[in-house]
Amino acid sequence: MKKKLHSTKILPVILLVCMLLVLVTPSANATAELTTDTSSGLPSRTGKEIAEQWKKLMSPTSDINKPYQVQPSVSKNHTPGSLKADYLKDAVNAANFYRFISGLPYDLKTSAELNEKAQYGSVLLAANKSLSHRPGQPSNMDDDFYKKGYASTSSANIYSSFGFRTHILIHSIHSYMEDSDVYNLDAVGHRRWILNPMLLNIGLGLAESTSGSKFSAMQVFDRSRTEKVAYNYVAYPAQGAFPIEVFNADYAWSISPNMSMYEIPDASKVTVTLTRTRDKQKKTWKLGEANNKVTSSDAYFNVDETNYGSGPAIIFRPNGIDKYAAGDKFEVVVSGLLTLSGSPAKINYSVEFMSAQNYVAPPKPEEVYPFSDIATHWARDTIIWANNNKIVSGYADGKFKPKEQVSEEEFLKMFIGALAIPVPESDGRWSNKYYVYAGANGYNLLGSSDSAIRLLPMSRLSVAELIASAAGLSYTDDAAIQYLLDNGYSQGKSSATVEGYQGADTLTRAEAVQFLKNLLDAGYMKE
Repeated sequence: MKKKLHSTKILPVILLVCMLLVLVTPSANATAELTTDTSSGLPSRTGKEIAEQWKKLMSPTSDINKPYQVQPSVSKNHTPGSLKADYLKDAVNAANFYRFISGLPYDLKTSAELNEKAQYGSVLLAANKSLSHRPGQPSNMDDDFYKKGYASTSSANIYSSFGFRTHILIHSIHSYMEDSDVYNLDAVGHRRWILNPMLLNIGLGLAESTSGSKFSAMQVFDRSRTEKVAYNYVAYPAQGAFPIEVFNADYAWSISPNMSMYEIPDASKVTVTLTRTRDKQKKTWKLGEANNKVTSSDAYFNVDETNYGSGPAIIFRPNGIDKYAAGDKFEVVVSGLLTLSGSPAKINYSVEFMSAQNYVAPPKPEEVYPFSDIATHWARDTIIWANNNKIVSGYADGKFKPKEQVSEEEFLKMFIGALAIPVPESDGRWSNKYYVYAGANGYNLLGSSDSAIRLLPMSRLSVAELIASAAGLSYTDDAAIQYLLDNGYSQGKSSATVEGYQGADTLTRAEAVQFLKNLLDAGYMKE
């Protein structure tokens, strides 16, 4: 049987109440100027995060055929009834998923009081077999029940459906977030209540009429969140990754500016430019006041100044789109805004559509390393660090040769480079200037007196003697090694002992770099 969905708008008399709530409770901290392009100020979700939350929050577990803890009565001796906890949890999870993908806190919760209120409203709607925020009183309903039901419907999102089997509360939340039929396109008010940054506590109800229609109320006029939510605007779809499962071609886009930062948008001055960047010609839609006619699928633009949720909203929809596909990317630019101080402001962000159900992680970009032979080496990151800090350099063939034994002259160059000591140029071999500096500063090096040793592999003992002498100490042999161990500059090769240090061994170029990084990390030569 064909399903029938209804989501009617909040009536003006209720808007007045909501407007007062917004005015006395600012949404977030204001900033002085927003004269440049801005992001939403909210977290941008990644495709991976959205896919994970889809599995977690959009996988209902309750029995959709048995939603009630206590069955409501809608025909006579009216009783509100109550819903099972797991059925309610599934619906709350769905609402939290929509808030998550919008960058908002996703910790909505129900309360027994609000759930009961929503049950009264749902029963009243089911008893009348019609959807209205201002329902009449059935002839067989007592005054007290009617007042409680009316208090619910006049301050809630409401919904009805007929003829299909699904989780009705979850489906109602999908409908509220769609909000793009000809009755709701101009305001998307139900969506704005759910995406109100200050929302925390909600109530959910459900009842079935004698003719089989399902009616639901969602108490959502809440601003009880105590912590401030820092944001510039709330966009749907939001900046960053966004799932195609919850956004069809005929859905409206919406932006709710933070009204503690912006003036109320002027529909005659605000324009939206939407660009689909996957097209070779970059298909572009320019939307403004001329697109204000409500239809089921045409291009649309509106500025709704009513205070649904957090306040006024910019609403727009491009035409000619069959569907949003994974991989589609859209750039959004909103011009013609003003800050509270009257300065021009612009909103600019991008949306990248992806599939939450069939998420495929993008291929990792091929990493480019400074040397061609370190990609899988254990000391790769340390070698990159040393290269970035100009401590080491490679060979003419583009290799670092990490397994080659390090010579004394190479280690001396690395050591002085690690200490970031500027060394004057000198004539002769490239290493001469380092030995001139080492001699002038009392460095203990065998190659200072015998240039042939400079080209030979350097022993770990000679490394210890160099490090001690550079610190102004005359330690040699075991004393130099013990100095390193005592100060945590080395943990030894096999153990933190003189024997475990293994001073007779040499070092590879990779080991030399790691040795120096460990030395600096331990605070060597720092005052």
